[in-house]
Amino acid sequence: MKRLHKLVLAAVAVKALAAAYLFVLLPCLRRWGASDDEVARALPGDDLVSDPLYVTTHAIIVAAPAADVFPWLVQIGQNRGGFYTYDGLENLMKLDVHSAETVHPEWQDLRPGEDYVTLDPDESMKMTIAVLDPPHAFVIRSGVPGEPPQAPGDFFKGEIDFSWAFVVEPIGAASSRLLIRCKGSWRKTLATAFVRRLGLEPVHFIMEEGMLRGIRSRAERAVHR
Repeated sequence: MKRLHKLVLAAVAVKALAAAYLFVLLPCLRRWGASDDEVARALPGDDLVSDPLYVTTHAIIVAAPAADVFPWLVQIGQNRGGFYTYDGLENLMKLDVHSAETVHPEWQDLRPGEDYVTLDPDESMKMTIAVLDPPHAFVIRSGVPGEPPQAPGDFFKGEIDFSWAFVVEPIGAASSRLLIRCKGSWRKTLATAFVRRLGLEPVHFIMEEGMLRGIRSRAERAVHR
């Protein structure tokens, strides 16, 4: 009877932890740093994924004007300035990412609908430049330039309809607010729901939180140099 009691208590504890993870921690991770208004309001690129299964809005204050933050966003990509996050973790996946420490003029000239960002060295994961509105918004979406956007399909094959929006809003003359909104859609299955909550969401948060801090440190260092 005592053993049964312990098993019941353990089961209750596991259920409580699972509920806390699903209903408390994950919602916080999806909106790290963002206010209620920032989470609720529309941002550039919101119309690119029509029926998203996954939406996050992350934000941070940068002690640098928007015009000094935006150039770092434009050169994002494995094929250019990296992602300003944890390169070592990315390179464990053989992504060959090397985040830039300076703004490169040769990476600044982009054309919406024609140029792209690649997420991997083989360029099998291309994202088209969808919005380029300096120094306010830089948005990329899944798919190759000149072709229809990736339709939602098999998550495990990378068939993800995906948009990634980077928005810079001024706060006075010397600071700005950097927001990143991610939207994703794929064919919904039990397996993808499991992987999303236990794999995608925590990993995405860790890497994007690192990206926000990485962009902030580079922009602030350049301004105060």
